[in-house]
Amino acid sequence: MRLVDYEHYIKSESTARRYLLKFCWKNHQRYCPRCRQRKNYPLTDGRRRCAQCYYTYHDFTGRWINNCDLTCQNWLRLIKLFDMDLTVLAMNKELDLAYNTVYKAVTTIRCAIAASAIDARDFFGRDRSIELKTSGRVLSPTPSSKLSTPVFGVIEHSGVAFVDLVPGLRPETVFHFHQNFGLELGHWGKTYFSAPYQRYHALLFCTSTAPPRFLEFTLAPSNPSPKTAPDFLNYLLEKIRRYRGLSPEKFPLYVKELGFRYNNRNMDTFSETARLLCSFVPKFG
Repeated sequence: MRLVDYEHYIKSESTARRYLLKFCWKNHQRYCPRCRQRKNYPLTDGRRRCAQCYYTYHDFTGRWINNCDLTCQNWLRLIKLFDMDLTVLAMNKELDLAYNTVYKAVTTIRCAIAASAIDARDFFGRDRSIELKTSGRVLSPTPSSKLSTPVFGVIEHSGVAFVDLVPGLRPETVFHFHQNFGLELGHWGKTYFSAPYQRYHALLFCTSTAPPRFLEFTLAPSNPSPKTAPDFLNYLLEKIRRYRGLSPEKFPLYVKELGFRYNNRNMDTFSETARLLCSFVPKFG
């Protein structure tokens, strides 16, 4: 986005709201988030009530952007700083907001990006790696202790990276392949990555569980196959070094964010990030 356009959108709360609303309602046609009925009537407080199910809602009800209770201007500022790929600490220094508020807002953006992935249902949900819990207007991703850490497979083709969860594969299995079948492994902190495996260019996962002792000294400290490793893997590892490591609980969110950035590295991601943020929160079972 051009700087002059950005300055126009944040000059007032009303212009910022109009910019975000264009991603919420196609042709300005509002409908009930619960039953999708278009018939509604306005209330005195600015909200609307469905004429069919009597559900009371506003323009951002049920959407990611409804989290954190931020103004539209602050959301656009956060999207701009996120688009610039700043850390949460750097964003906090630029905004007159609490650090926790900025962190929750950035996590919300990451959730919106991850939820748009094809395999989102494989790691979002009550019996998955990340459960979305709602308390009032606050939506928070909560790590699930029921399942093990997910393992992602990386495929890169024509400069586009596909990072999908590999069903049925666990970190312990990858360590087993390393020990018994010679699968090369490397790591940076808690993040492990492999040489090509089956149709994948690399396997990727983050775990706080240390591998067996006899593997501790055989793990290469750098990329095991630099000639065949996809560019995305090098890109991701460089970002992880900047983050000073990642937590296993939030690893899927970071992986999907970095995949989004990599695949749109030559494009303006501001409007796409705003569109994802204004989408409805999917109902993950």
